[in-house]
Amino acid sequence: MSKIDVSSVVEAYCTKCKLVLDHTVVTMQGDKPRRVKCNTCDGEHNYRAEKPVPKSAAKKEPAAKKEKAPRKAPAKKARQTWEEIMQEAADKPHKKYSMSGSFAEGDWIEHATFGRGCVQAFMPPNKITVRFADSTRLLVCNHS
Repeated sequence: MSKIDVSSVVEAYCTKCKLVLDHTVVTMQGDKPRRVKCNTCDGEHNYRAEKPVPKSAAKKEPAAKKEKAPRKAPAKKARQTWEEIMQEAADKPHKKYSMSGSFAEGDWIEHATFGRGCVQAFMPPNKITVRFADSTRLLVCNHS
């Protein structure tokens, strides 16, 4: 194996491309690469030899190690169908959607193309997430 030095090409996990690709070593820490530059996207980042393991997968422990007393499961709230939600919303006020309109979480809107929907979240400075019958969409609001 050849000695790795600054400007050497090494395989590393690219945080932008999300793949293990060829990288050029930018800085070294002892005899190991510290920072690298992706030869594909030109992104510069810390050296990672392989794709990192997600934290949720790393924390999972085998069931045999844990022995806890069984707990009573909390009562699950049944998920409502879109039709049931629309029946409940029929008597609630609806705002006509426009890009210049102002909306808050929980507001019901009437969109010219997508129909009736409920605002799920507001994302500053000017976007809302709206749940419609067929999908959830990101819309612009408070736009001058």
